[in-house]
Amino acid sequence: MLTQDDYKLYTGETVNYADDDWRKLVSMAAARLAGFLCLEELPTDEKGNLPDDLAMLLANFLCLVLMTRGKNIPVTSKKIRNFTINYGSRATNAFTKLEERYGDIIGGYSECGIGICVEKSMLRCCNGYL
Repeated sequence: MLTQDDYKLYTGETVNYADDDWRKLVSMAAARLAGFLCLEELPTDEKGNLPDDLAMLLANFLCLVLMTRGKNIPVTSKKIRNFTINYGSRATNAFTKLEERYGDIIGGYSECGIGICVEKSMLRCCNGYL
């Protein structure tokens, strides 16, 4: 499991959560990252530890999630006919940066080799994840 000390090492950010809350956050982030990588779960060694490069990816993924959670994303455009609303692209930009910085790690673990996609309108993975 990714510890708060590992998180600080990989991201440079300090967090201070209760152990139970931290486990929940890491568990949710790991499940979501596995989905983005078209995996059922993130691979671990026989002791249940993530490989160092994958732990670094998870830490930075979690950092992006924590930075953007609960933020109001402004509407950037609206369309009346056929009802379209577009929101600001903070999440898309954040995940694009993650893929730019850690694309080699993402490519190495991604089941389908496509990378991270946050567009809900497009099925991009072998397991049907969005």
